[in-house]
Amino acid sequence: MMFGAWSFNRIAWSLRKVTLPIKSTDLVLDVGSGSNPHPSADVLLERYLDPRHRHNPMVIDRPTVLADACKMPFPDKAFDFVITFHVLEHVPDPASFLRELQRVGKAGYIDTPNAIFERLAPYDVHLLEIMNIHDTLFINKKSSARPDRFLNELDLVKNSVQWNRFFYRNPRLFHVQYSWQNEIKFRLLNDAPLDWFASPAVLSAEGGSFVNGNSNGGLRGIGLSALRKWHKLRKKSIELKDLLICPACHQALSFEADLASCAECRTSYPLLPVPDFNRPVSSRTTQASAAHSTRC
Repeated sequence: MMFGAWSFNRIAWSLRKVTLPIKSTDLVLDVGSGSNPHPSADVLLERYLDPRHRHNPMVIDRPTVLADACKMPFPDKAFDFVITFHVLEHVPDPASFLRELQRVGKAGYIDTPNAIFERLAPYDVHLLEIMNIHDTLFINKKSSARPDRFLNELDLVKNSVQWNRFFYRNPRLFHVQYSWQNEIKFRLLNDAPLDWFASPAVLSAEGGSFVNGNSNGGLRGIGLSALRKWHKLRKKSIELKDLLICPACHQALSFEADLASCAECRTSYPLLPVPDFNRPVSSRTTQASAAHSTRC
């Protein structure tokens, strides 16, 4: 009977991605999609191609944008639903990140390890400790990679059979699951410097650190791939360029050849192999072509 309850918990936890309140007509953004994009997502946004923040290569199997999630190149309320799985704990400026989610989305879902997780099984690439108290996210910046010397060094999940079982059989106790509509309520408890963390390099998409399909093997990978195909059949195709704006001034971009350009900021962004807003370059738009472009 105990095994049955444990199995149910694990199955229910695994299915949480596909039980979100997303309508078939919703335009959905997956922020920090990484190696396991949400099946319902229409657009993927990622910053790091560097594998330090993930175990597998980044998946690019639908319209994808490379950009800083604190400065997204999308209009206000462009998306009906915004998803972010295991991203918030990596963000050095959580206030800007959460405000940006609210700016581009009407509703959404945030899933992240909580502070208890971080004390029992800390990750050196996690910058924050987070708890959901009365529908408000309480966020604490870590003072070091492993700030709780006592619990962190005990490593109970690894060294204790009982704690290992309890930890993996009760995932909801060690994660924040936060649904929001119109507003994300949060409190930043401190502003500790994060100079102990060395941020991964922001690489170009030309480096080939991504795959065009599912990067997860086994039955889970097959199931996710099937779900993505099913959702793709249900939805209309989108023109990604129609959703893009300048991340700096939030105005329209002009598109020419392999560049998206902002006349106001005099900045261009490469479009191939995917739009890359991590690598702005001086605008190469001539005065003649700028006169016929949509100004920012």
